[in-house]
Amino acid sequence: MFRLILALLAIVAAVAAMAAAAPGASTAQTVRVTENSYSIRLSAKPRPGIVRFVVANVSDDAHDFWLRGGGKTWKTRIVGETGTAALTATLRKGVRYSYWCSVGGHRSKGMSGSFIAR
Repeated sequence: MFRLILALLAIVAAVAAMAAAAPGASTAQTVRVTENSYSIRLSAKPRPGIVRFVVANVSDDAHDFWLRGGGKTWKTRIVGETGTAALTATLRKGVRYSYWCSVGGHRSKGMSGSFIAR
């Protein structure tokens, strides 16, 4: 009987551990970034937590993607025509993040923006 109780407690503990881990996994977000001459469009407003930015270049020009906020900076490699790249960042709630393309004068031509992680 004692072994049965221990086995049941072990099962309950394992189920509780999986349930506790599941909400963290569901908070990860993917945001598609479309770079065109001369604009950057995000598919969704990034939320706090782990965010994977998947960058697609849909123009004839090369582009990269920079993200800065909360004292951190992330960037992709330069992506050629029809290329893709990705970066993963952990965003903090209430922090303003800026993003831009650093190639040539693209930023000054409108390839920039910002958002607050909410």
